[in-house]
Amino acid sequence: MRTKINAPRLLLIAIALLLLFLCLTSCNPVKRVLNNQEMLEEVAKVVVKGGWCASDTTFIVKSDTLVEVDTLVRIDTLTDTYVLNDTTYITKWKTRDITKSITIHDTIKSFIVDNARVRLLQTDSARLTGQVIEWKAKAKQRQLWLFFILAIIAVALYIKSKI
Repeated sequence: MRTKINAPRLLLIAIALLLLFLCLTSCNPVKRVLNNQEMLEEVAKVVVKGGWCASDTTFIVKSDTLVEVDTLVRIDTLTDTYVLNDTTYITKWKTRDITKSITIHDTIKSFIVDNARVRLLQTDSARLTGQVIEWKAKAKQRQLWLFFILAIIAVALYIKSKI
């Protein structure tokens, strides 16, 4: 007796086996980056430059705060005399001057940012400074060549106008 071959079912089984084989043998790009130090450094540069690590900034508040309340009370006794007809009125009252002063000393709030980002920005700054110096030298050389060519043209025009 002969068994009938079901082609669509066989095709689906082959595709499933192929997908299973590809899933088991395929490479994980994250593992590739983590295992390769050069690739990891490149990814770290992009991540740090993007500012994704900026949330690990540490805030430090150093406080030597002294609150000093100085109250100065000055009491003055004042009198006022008033004579009306045959009656003398004497009024006495006391006044108080209260002065309060509050002194606060030395409250410092500082923060520490991601040092990797600082180092990366310092290297970028150094590289860009080097490029600026290089381009300034090239511009100076081109300026000298331009003045030289303009001098030759001016001399040629002067000689032509004399003839």
